[in-house]
Amino acid sequence: MKIKIEKNNALGLHTALNQNLHTIDSKRGFELKTRIANGIGDLNLISYEFDKGFNFNILKGDISSLLELDFEEDKNNYLRFFFVRKGELIHNVSPNIRYRLTDNFSCMVAAKGGENQLFTFPVQNDIELLFLQVETQSFSIDLKSDFFSLPKQIGNVLMNKKMDDHFIYHSLYTLDISETISEIVNTEKEGMVKRFFLESKALELLWLQSEQFDKETSEGYSKKVLRKQDVPVIKKAKEYIHNNLEKKLTLSLISREIGTNETKLKTGFRKLYGKTFTDIIRLERLNKAKALIDDGDLSIKEIANFCGYKSTSMFSTRFKQRFGTTPGKYKNS
Repeated sequence: MKIKIEKNNALGLHTALNQNLHTIDSKRGFELKTRIANGIGDLNLISYEFDKGFNFNILKGDISSLLELDFEEDKNNYLRFFFVRKGELIHNVSPNIRYRLTDNFSCMVAAKGGENQLFTFPVQNDIELLFLQVETQSFSIDLKSDFFSLPKQIGNVLMNKKMDDHFIYHSLYTLDISETISEIVNTEKEGMVKRFFLESKALELLWLQSEQFDKETSEGYSKKVLRKQDVPVIKKAKEYIHNNLEKKLTLSLISREIGTNETKLKTGFRKLYGKTFTDIIRLERLNKAKALIDDGDLSIKEIANFCGYKSTSMFSTRFKQRFGTTPGKYKNS
C-alpha cells in the first residue's frame, strides 16, 4: 500500500497513516504514537516533535504487506537521517536513484528540486529503525560555532541553500551511534525531562553521523573504527583469551586468529569492558587460577603454567595483588 504524506512533520505522518489505515493514535505533549494492527502488519510508530522543524521517529514491529510512504516535498530542503537497527528500507531519492539500508546501516540524504521521496518497507519481521528529519527553513542552529561545526555539504543543506545535486551518504554506523540509539530506545525518563533528553540525543545523532561522514570523506572508510557489528568480534577475542591462557597471547596473534586488526581490538576492549588488553589477560588468568585452586586437582606450579605464568613467584605476586593473599595460603585456607 502506498500512503501519501502531504505535510513533512511528525503530525503529518501520523495523520496520513490514520486516514489511510484507521490506526490507533494518541498524543501526549510532544509525543505522538500510532499503532498499526491490520493487513499491513503489527507496527508501532512513536514520534517526537521538537521545535524549529526538527522531529524524531521510531518505527518498530512486523510488516506483512508492502508499505510505501510517499513524502510530498515542498520548496524547503529536508535533511533526513535513517538508522536501521534491524530490517530493511529502500529509498527512492528520484526516479533514477535509489539505495537500500539493512541492519546496522545509517544514511543522511537531502534531495534537490522538490522531488517526492518514496520510502519502501518490504514484507519483513522485527523491523526497527530511527528516522530523524530536519526542515531546514525552520531549523535554527549556529553552524559557525566551534562546538557544532559541520562539513560544508551538510551545512549548505541546513542553511537551506539551493542544491545543485542530491546529497546522499550511507555507511555502517559506529558503536558510538549505536550506544546513543540504545539510550534513546531504552530511556525511562518522563515529562519535560524526557523531552530535553531526547532532543539532546537526537542532536547528538545528527552530530555523530555528520562527524562520521566528514572523517570517511577525508580519510576513507576506516576498518579501525569500532562499529556495532564489531561487538561479536571483540567478544570472540575475549573468549579466545579465556580458552588459550597457557599461550603467549599478543594482540597480533589474537587479531590473526579471529580475523580483525590490532587497533580495533585495543579500542574494542576499552569500549566494551573498560579495560586494556593487558588488564583483561591478567584478570582472565588470575580468575582461572583461582577457580583451578578451588578445584584442588593441580599444584600451584601446574596452575601457574596452565595460566601462562612461567615464573611461580610472578604468579604469586599477581595473585596477591588481585586477591589479597598468596596462592599457597588461599589453597590451604
